[in-house]
Amino acid sequence: MKLLFAYIVASVLKGVALVLAVLLGIGVVIEFVGELGDVGVADYGLGTVVAYVALRIPRLVIEVLPIAALLGALLSLGNLAVHRELVVMRASGISQTALLGAVASSGLVLMVVMILLGESLAPSLGAYAREMRARALLEDAGLAAGESTWLKDGDQIISLSRPAGSQSFGREVLLFDLTDDPSLRQVARADSTDIDANDQLVLVNYRETEFSAEGMTVRQERDARRGFSLSADLVGLSSVREDLLDTGSLQRYIGYLRSNGLDADRYLVAYWSRIANVVSVVLMTMLALPFVFGGLRSAGTGTRLVVGVVIGLGYYGLGELFANSGEVFNLDPRLVAWMPATMLLLVTMGALARVR
Repeated sequence: MKLLFAYIVASVLKGVALVLAVLLGIGVVIEFVGELGDVGVADYGLGTVVAYVALRIPRLVIEVLPIAALLGALLSLGNLAVHRELVVMRASGISQTALLGAVASSGLVLMVVMILLGESLAPSLGAYAREMRARALLEDAGLAAGESTWLKDGDQIISLSRPAGSQSFGREVLLFDLTDDPSLRQVARADSTDIDANDQLVLVNYRETEFSAEGMTVRQERDARRGFSLSADLVGLSSVREDLLDTGSLQRYIGYLRSNGLDADRYLVAYWSRIANVVSVVLMTMLALPFVFGGLRSAGTGTRLVVGVVIGLGYYGLGELFANSGEVFNLDPRLVAWMPATMLLLVTMGALARVR
């Protein structure tokens, strides 16, 4: 029994590893081709592109692992079914529950891999890759290596602060407007900044003070937009990216936002989605078993791949749909994050219940 259990686990993991290698190859090529347009800008050469893409691999693994788990399990279990190995196992007295336990154990192994990558290599290497790329592209911008950097754009000056020990800028952005004298006309502060489709700065929790002969005028906005000619790559360094934080850092940043009365919904969705995606790896692996015992028992490899891709893309599409709907309709972050995984759980339970 233990030998067969280990055999099933090893078969599923081999299938997942094969699919993962293919998906990673496709993802790496897409990433590489996407960066070629910037080759030759400042100090951004082919060597930097290769290093950037290589550092992004742990993040790519996390992104494709759920669908790789389903495809790999479908292929490996399908091969066992085609060669009648599953039939022999059932005939020898191995129950459906035991088979399900072996497949679920494979999913648990993949879940551990996903957690380890998500809490160690992926955030740190991803943050370093982003900053390395920005430094190479912005060689002439004078990007400093200290805890903050100052940049000038005409009569505007921007300061990006870096939290201690962080690979990216964030937490505080300072903006200064000068007059022709020159003297200080306006000073503003934001918790973080991003750039929108119209190449404008989106300043989160923005507060400004304008100086004039009549005195000072103070204004505050949740999300302010201002024109600025800085590169989007540089502005991106000031944004606190949820995918570049480990779970502990993400929890601390959510606590920081809440304690200061700031909007934390985006990061709450990311936090709960991270947990839901980890759980989905196990569910995806388990979902392969009822399909193999059902209509896909004698189906070819191509058919199983198509089914797996459709389910994987459907899961990804639902996640994006709920995430966007949550922002529009102000839905609870937990509902937004867990709904795709909950639907996947219901589908898996329904499929398992139909297996004879």
